Amino acid sequence: MIKEARTKKIPCLGICYGMQMAVIEYSRNVLGIKDATSSEFSKKGNFVIDTMMEWKLGKVTKKAGTDMGGTMRLGAYPCKISKGSLAEKIYKKSAISERHRHRYEVNINYKNKLEKAGLVFSGMSPDKKLPEIIEIKNHPFFIGVQFHPELKSKPFAAHPLFVAFVKSAMKITN
Repeated sequence: MIKEARTKKIPCLGICYGMQMAVIEYSRNVLGIKDATSSEFSKKGNFVIDTMMEWKLGKVTKKAGTDMGGTMRLGAYPCKISKGSLAEKIYKKSAISERHRHRYEVNINYKNKLEKAGLVFSGMSPDKKLPEIIEIKNHPFFIGVQFHPELKSKPFAAHPLFVAFVKSAMKITN
């Protein structure tokens, strides 16, 4: 489904695990890393998704399904948004704070390769070590976010990402 959204220019919004799956799909089908995967559900392969500690160490030391202890990124974290990005157009600002609840991250060691292949890292932690938002160039709406925008959305005050996604989807149905 992610590949179809990417290749057929169908609006796509990946939240947390959805962003991670988009990075795996892109790594496999655009970069050609056929064994791109996540250490969350695989014991071997190229871990483009991993815990922060593992990619900082440069190797995987834990196996999928083992006790993770206190490794979850939880709560509000700042994010710097790239100028001229779709994320900047949606948020109308260059810095945001969003809520997180996850332990797996996009492995920063693959960032340069992914960027050279056209994946845009349009939102990063202030220290530039944690990818927060990804986009695809020349796509009407393909965004993945590591955080949970639903935690800030309300029935009569929808999160800007949801508003933008629905507006984009409505354009293809008209």
